[in-house]
Amino acid sequence: MKTEEKLISDLSKKASHTVEKLKKHQIKTLVPNEKQCVDSDSITLDYSRQFINQEVINALTSIIGVKNLKEKVADLFSGREMALHTVFREGREGGLRDNGFTIEMDQQIIKMHEFCDNLENGEIRGWKNSRIKNVIFIGLGGSIIPQKLVHKALRNEYQSSTLKFGFFSNPDGVELCDHLAKCDAESTFFVIQSKSFETPELFFLFDCSKKWLLAHGCEKKILLSHFAVVTSNRKKAIETGFLKELILEIPDKVGGRFSIWSAMGVSLALLIGKANFGKFLLGAKNMDRHFSETEACQNLPMIMALISIWNRSFLNFPTQLVVNYSSVLDNLVPYLQQVEMESLGKSIGKANSRVAYATSSVIWGGSGYDGQHAYFQLLHQGTDIVPTDFFEVLQNSSKKHLPTVSLYTKENVRAQANALAVGSPREGFDGNRPSSIVSLKRISPFSLGELMAMIEHKVFTQSIFWNINCFDQPGVELGKQLLFTKTKNISGKR
Repeated sequence: MKTEEKLISDLSKKASHTVEKLKKHQIKTLVPNEKQCVDSDSITLDYSRQFINQEVINALTSIIGVKNLKEKVADLFSGREMALHTVFREGREGGLRDNGFTIEMDQQIIKMHEFCDNLENGEIRGWKNSRIKNVIFIGLGGSIIPQKLVHKALRNEYQSSTLKFGFFSNPDGVELCDHLAKCDAESTFFVIQSKSFETPELFFLFDCSKKWLLAHGCEKKILLSHFAVVTSNRKKAIETGFLKELILEIPDKVGGRFSIWSAMGVSLALLIGKANFGKFLLGAKNMDRHFSETEACQNLPMIMALISIWNRSFLNFPTQLVVNYSSVLDNLVPYLQQVEMESLGKSIGKANSRVAYATSSVIWGGSGYDGQHAYFQLLHQGTDIVPTDFFEVLQNSSKKHLPTVSLYTKENVRAQANALAVGSPREGFDGNRPSSIVSLKRISPFSLGELMAMIEHKVFTQSIFWNINCFDQPGVELGKQLLFTKTKNISGKR
């Protein structure tokens, strides 16, 4: 077998020639091409409009093979990798239940569901013995961004809770105060979410919440009965004064942006109930199985990863546009920005040496319909080529009051992708602008679990190719440390 260096050198030499050939022929001749589609139970990827062919995929797969991807995937699912988020998806019937840490994780999930039941059925009450009506979630980054995605996606059809929810992360407090003005203090409960429990911005919002409760008559001695916390730093939470029975723990080896599967997903469990939360985990588990067992040519996360690697490291396209054509996915782009750019935006590899490639595309985008009348002009005729991912949901909610997805929307997605591909040379549109279409059959807890796990595995595959650790964020931590040094005396005693 060729060495990794030889394989990369050979592919790099081919890249320029291949690109020129693909620019002239590839996209125009392959629109549409059913051979360039891969799928799972809920998701289909059509990449027939990308600057990539089977020769390139085979070459990239060979490089990943040299990097021992299969062994590292096995490490990921066994818990040997510095991440445990996939273990939560195993279920208690899984094969890892005899390990001490998995038993502890089971207990954490059980306690999370007990907390949800107590909040929903009135066992947890406000200081006037009022039933809780509003739950405010306060967190930053991985503690809040994935939750916003799943709530927007599932609340229309799958909300079983009678509670009202709010999510807040900006320490200026403006949005939080605006929201609290519509709430009764005695019926409002707060969930503070922080893996490290060391994020200064979070404590400003925590202080704001306490002052609001005190101003509306809550006695100081029972103030923290209106707060729960989700964290891996139980010791710090207890020192801060949180009630032990209202502390939900997550393992230290579960990264914040991968923690939605743990007790950090309490807002989702509260929104859709225990059974549907289980289906969410089952969807992710199904994608885990697909990723670990499916050959590369039909492996959904792997193909997505190889396309991104090819576009970024070999074709030198610095950005990646993501547009969605379903309003339930309005929070998809911020989620992708965090999972991909925080995981992959690194120039230092695992061996503490500089990486040899450009890593992580700059992810941007939003609503497709808004984009068509804003930045799509740049996609068609701009001086930079911007690879684009179109996300669509083929079927809306089964509830009768919601319309089904119109044929117009489905055809529009393909019209936009084809327009980028073929252009209109007579009018100065060269075409050959690469794109993929990611189609979800419908939005459900299961399909959303598949989607989010797919993105996690895509990122993991890219990290193996680039030889970087996708589970840390040293730049983010440096910013936290510097901020904490400057503000530790501002926000008061913790």
